[in-house]
Amino acid sequence: MTERPERPDETSVRPARGVALNQRDVEVLQYLADGQSTSQIAGHLAVSSNTARTRIRRVQTRLDVTDRAAAVRTARELGVLGIPRPRRPVV
Repeated sequence: MTERPERPDETSVRPARGVALNQRDVEVLQYLADGQSTSQIAGHLAVSSNTARTRIRRVQTRLDVTDRAAAVRTARELGVLGIPRPRRPVV
């Protein structure tokens, strides 16, 4: 079986948990972290809203989370979106 060559925009990012994210996934996560809506993300990526929605779901699946906030939180914890935020102490 031959391996599929990676496209230039699909450079893999492998954070600590072994999750494979490509550059486009990281870009989507950055927009999610900025609070962008699906239509805004679609505009930035120059794709349809349906395609943006699919990309967001794919990132959530790869991170094994069910919503956008959890995807951003997990990406920060894994170091994909820069320095992880310190957790607030439980009072």
